[in-house]
Amino acid sequence: MQPLPPNEQDSRKIVTNITENAAVHPVNHQQPPPDYTDIDLDSNINRDESTTAPTTPTNGLREMSSPVVHPSLLASQTSFPAPPIEPEDLDSINNYGQQVVDQIMFKWDIADWSSIPDRLHSPEFTCGGCRWKILLFPRGNKQPEHVSAFLESVDAAERSEDKPEWHCCVSFGIRLANTENNSNCTKNTVSQNRYTPRQTDWGFNMLFKTHLLSRLHNGQPILEHDRLSIIVSMKVLKDEYGTLWHDFIHWDSRKETGYVGIRNQGATCYLNSLLQSLYFTNYFRKATYLIPTDNDDPQKSVPYAMQRLFYNMQFAPEAASTTELTKSFGWDTTDAFYQHDVQELNRVLQDNLESKMKGTFAEGAIRKLFTGKMKSYIKCVDVDFESSRIEDFYDIQLNVKGCKNLRDSFVEYCTVETMDGVNKYFAEGYGLQDARKGVIFHHFPPVLHLQLKRFEYDMERDSLVKINDRHEFPLTIDLDEFLEEPDSAVKQRYHLHGVLVHSGELHAGHYQAFIRPEKDGKWFKYDDDRVFPVSERDVLEENYGTEAVKPLQEGGIPPKFTGQFRNKPTFTNAYMLVYIREHDLEEILGPITEHDIPDHLRRRVEEERLAAERRKRDKEEAHLYCNVCLITEDDMRHHEGYDLCSFDEKNPSSMHIFRIRKADTFAQFKSMVSDELRVPVEQLRLWNVVSRQNKTVRPDTPLQSTSDELTMEVVRSKVAKGVADLRFYAEAVYFMPYSTITPPPQLLLFIKYYDPIAPKLEFLSSITVRNKNHKISEIIPELLALKHLPPLTPILLYEEIKVGMVDSIKPNLTFSQAEIGDGDIICFQRDFQGEEITQVPDAQLLTAPGYYELLANRIIVTFKPKSKDMPNKGEFELVLSRKMLYDAVTDKIAKLLDLDPFKIRLWGSNHSHSMVTKGPIRRTTTTTLAEMLNITPYTLQAQQIIYYEMLDVSILEFETKRYIKVFYVDAKLIEKGRFDMLMLKTSKVGDVLEGVASRIGMPVAEAKTKLRLFDSSNSRVTKVYENDEPISVLLDSFPLIVEEICEDELNRTAADKLVSVCHFFKDIYRGHGIPFQFILKPGEMFSQTKKRLQARSSLNDRDFGKVVFYFITERTQSTPIEDDDILHDRPIGPNDLIGMDHPDKTARIRYGAEKSIKILN
Repeated sequence: MQPLPPNEQDSRKIVTNITENAAVHPVNHQQPPPDYTDIDLDSNINRDESTTAPTTPTNGLREMSSPVVHPSLLASQTSFPAPPIEPEDLDSINNYGQQVVDQIMFKWDIADWSSIPDRLHSPEFTCGGCRWKILLFPRGNKQPEHVSAFLESVDAAERSEDKPEWHCCVSFGIRLANTENNSNCTKNTVSQNRYTPRQTDWGFNMLFKTHLLSRLHNGQPILEHDRLSIIVSMKVLKDEYGTLWHDFIHWDSRKETGYVGIRNQGATCYLNSLLQSLYFTNYFRKATYLIPTDNDDPQKSVPYAMQRLFYNMQFAPEAASTTELTKSFGWDTTDAFYQHDVQELNRVLQDNLESKMKGTFAEGAIRKLFTGKMKSYIKCVDVDFESSRIEDFYDIQLNVKGCKNLRDSFVEYCTVETMDGVNKYFAEGYGLQDARKGVIFHHFPPVLHLQLKRFEYDMERDSLVKINDRHEFPLTIDLDEFLEEPDSAVKQRYHLHGVLVHSGELHAGHYQAFIRPEKDGKWFKYDDDRVFPVSERDVLEENYGTEAVKPLQEGGIPPKFTGQFRNKPTFTNAYMLVYIREHDLEEILGPITEHDIPDHLRRRVEEERLAAERRKRDKEEAHLYCNVCLITEDDMRHHEGYDLCSFDEKNPSSMHIFRIRKADTFAQFKSMVSDELRVPVEQLRLWNVVSRQNKTVRPDTPLQSTSDELTMEVVRSKVAKGVADLRFYAEAVYFMPYSTITPPPQLLLFIKYYDPIAPKLEFLSSITVRNKNHKISEIIPELLALKHLPPLTPILLYEEIKVGMVDSIKPNLTFSQAEIGDGDIICFQRDFQGEEITQVPDAQLLTAPGYYELLANRIIVTFKPKSKDMPNKGEFELVLSRKMLYDAVTDKIAKLLDLDPFKIRLWGSNHSHSMVTKGPIRRTTTTTLAEMLNITPYTLQAQQIIYYEMLDVSILEFETKRYIKVFYVDAKLIEKGRFDMLMLKTSKVGDVLEGVASRIGMPVAEAKTKLRLFDSSNSRVTKVYENDEPISVLLDSFPLIVEEICEDELNRTAADKLVSVCHFFKDIYRGHGIPFQFILKPGEMFSQTKKRLQARSSLNDRDFGKVVFYFITERTQSTPIEDDDILHDRPIGPNDLIGMDHPDKTARIRYGAEKSIKILN
């Protein structure tokens, strides 16, 4: 039931209490579970009238997923007797493991109950040095037929301004009682609250039903003679760490703790927790700063991105971001939503940084910090022989299941296994011998990363499950006993430095880190962007895992919760532990000073910080300013394409941007432009640039001098109403306009020149036509002079109207007749005739309209590598035409990348997910780029992406050949590799087998007799292909497997039968493993057949002993196979098979997403 606010304007947050058979207690995120003694056990109240506390409001508190029901409330369904009610006292008020500052029981006697107002306060009382009142709604607060009561802080409301950080933590209970006999009372309904100036009261909206007040209760009503009492039992608790029941709404981690968190990009909490651990391993941070990164790009250099992240974590006031770091990993947006394993990430990241440290002052730092050595050995008991191997480790994976604590895990890790009986060890020179096999540590590193194995494969469930068992770990641990030769000079005593915690289950969880940054300092919890102090109990007890549920006491009553034991399972527990050796603590945790930080890093980050502050300030003051975009003829010369410029935010032209106050005058703005362009104000004329209905942008009208005294805000309202930015064209006027009263109509035109030989379109200049009634031919000499062409050069004239519309102009018309106006664009070119035409490289671009058409079809395409794991040249962009054909596109790519165009294959993009399409783009002589990009007239403007693949062979071969992928397994059914084969389309299956044979070192002549090809579906043999079948019959939808034929089958007799064998678990449709062909011999009982099956399947005795065998017919009917069955005697159909039912222990099951972690830079 959701809480309802009291009848006040401040919308009070409350806890409701409902008469149901359950009690739901508010639980803080650092709180223990509810105390069962708080539940009313009065058996005289029936089920519909019993009392329940509601779910907790959401101001920083967590809501329980289900109510807690006391067994005695279900008396009608159980034989447990309900104990008589006893008076409640202060012992029933939970202190939640906190120190009690003060406590009190306050009783408020109320007479004339029926006539009191709907809302009233109790007399004031004090507790813990603070003043308190009871706020009462006798007829309910928006809840008729209920009594509502709240505990209100008088001080909280008064300190809202002078001390906004003031707070007081209180655990309390409220009950109604008979005034004369306080033992006759309602249940002590309990709650807790952090009182602040924003949260001044807390209580119960439905404390008790009003119609029950007069009902006899143990022979006496609570409301008697129109009188009753309200009793408050309360404890003021010491908030030692300042976070008790905190809502963290205005929590400033840097201010409160001196540290900051890291923002979560989506599902990167696992990354954040690891980075916090590495950051507070100060020696590691220093080593990271030593890597040279002076000219690195933070989105491409992992070390530089790490340095920037660490710098921001040390100095920034707010939570740091990992966006640059994940981009430097080569991850895209989708990677941020994959939750990975912390240990795997730690290994991959350390490997990457270690490679970057080579040849620098930081070389060897990671090995020094994290690398230890362990010895794996087998030592014979009766002879002097030992086989051993010493290898490095970066972390240690320790079992949780079956181990009570960390020491038990180490003991289990180093347990010695005896090899005797059938498992004797073959010692070279001594034969089979009894031996002992084990692991012992050679030396431990200064920083010890311990991976607690919280996830394991459950054979019964056939899935990976999380182990929530309780597993204790100490603040200090001595590991000398686990060393082969303890060093007396350096004790292996380790101090707990960090605890990485996983909350949740296998496929849904959250990572947090508990870290003690200083040797003897406080513990802090790092929960993404939030950091706050915690107690040692929060670090240890809260993260040990689930404790066994305590049994019910006599009478079915659960044991009283004391704060030391849990009554329910927890899914929050330690997953990775970081210990630092006592001998190395000073060196590992030494302070990081500014001298340890590279100068270029500090300088670049500081510059970016100042720029960010300017942007923030500009944003805050944006309402006082307006932006003006100013274009000049120089800007137009840099623009290539339609129109004079582009105001598109994604691809703007070069232009002058002014930020000017709205209150400044237009004259002040003109003065700024004059200074910028170095043109006298009197020679400066500004034209308003408008967007025409045909979607072109052109200068329209000049602004007159009468506008000089207007403010920029007024000017915008007159010439650019509804447009965010003003847009002007600056014209330098070097002549005086006509002085006559009625000057002839003039025109401002813009001239472009097209050169079909280049081919190139360029802006030349603007010209002023003195009279629009003049003929167009009159400006031809001026046009020729602009391009320095001979006076009588024949030219063609065009008007650029809009995208896709370029019309020819007749010179004998007047400007008025040709409907040419201010801001229009005239394009001219030489008129090529005769042999001159041969100078033009592309006949389609002989005239300007052809080139304009090319511009209209121009498109920017982003090319990305199909797979970052394969050879590639990175990401790049090309400006292409929509009408380009496949080969023309690959030619452009080949020239840019210096590749053979026929060794490039293109793949489409799924625009909705930015993913590669399943199949490549088909290469044809008619496929255009627009078709490759799936562009239609209705396609929205978006980033156009094509993926490319670099081939080892020419794509022309793909047209005559077929790409086939096969998996090769040897006679023991061990997968030896995947082969990608390019076969002629006329090839046969035997050719595929010969190709595989050549790759595995088998004589090609033996391929067709010792190898076979079959396809598999659901881990079953679907079809075995004959050697002479064409490869056109092979299906791409099923895995193709080339199997080495075993000796049994090579030596088969005519009487032997061949049958397929498959693996599955519990359900015949849940196949796994590699299927195979198997020989059935005449007269052989299945007890003997099983021995050959075990040899064929390579299962050990233990696993093979758990296999259940079935004979599966074509209709999927399965029949168990008995040891005395002779399978050879059964009719074997082409689709009949032997099924082996057992778990798939070879499956590589990953936690979370199936995507492995890779750092690509």
